[in-house]
Amino acid sequence: MSKTLNSVVEIVGRITAENGPPCKKSLQKIVYLIEQKGAKLGFEYGIHFYGPYSAALDYSIQQLCSNGLLKIEYTDGGHIISKTEKTSGGSKADYLKIVDNVIEEFAKDTPSDLELLSTALYAAKNLDSIEKEDIIAGVEKIKGSKYSKEQINAAIDRLTENQFIALN
Repeated sequence: MSKTLNSVVEIVGRITAENGPPCKKSLQKIVYLIEQKGAKLGFEYGIHFYGPYSAALDYSIQQLCSNGLLKIEYTDGGHIISKTEKTSGGSKADYLKIVDNVIEEFAKDTPSDLELLSTALYAAKNLDSIEKEDIIAGVEKIKGSKYSKEQINAAIDRLTENQFIALN
């Protein structure tokens, strides 16, 4: 199994240990945050209806399910992803410090909170200027009125506190 696929299984296991199995949307956002924090897992992201999204990550999840290493349970709360009994023990890879840091900080957030955080980070990473007002405008352009200025402002502050972005 490739390093990328191993990392997805490892991340699912670590999220599950911290906060229970993630839904598909939360996993997408947490992996995005992990990559933006510096772990190079190889997933490319574009903006999607629920914020940053990687088709390659979605494909990897499906591939891992087909191989019996992950399973998806379809519930009213979303597509819940978990490891199977077939999955081996944990890894000691270098990137796991970043993984643990992001999971500790964000795994308990709701999918909607993760959508806002990852969208704000995506906007910040794709702007010429990293001014708070520009990031707020970028999020509003992507999400419309789904989030208030106060919510966006709080998300930007949290991203700054966790060293994802440095405001000008």
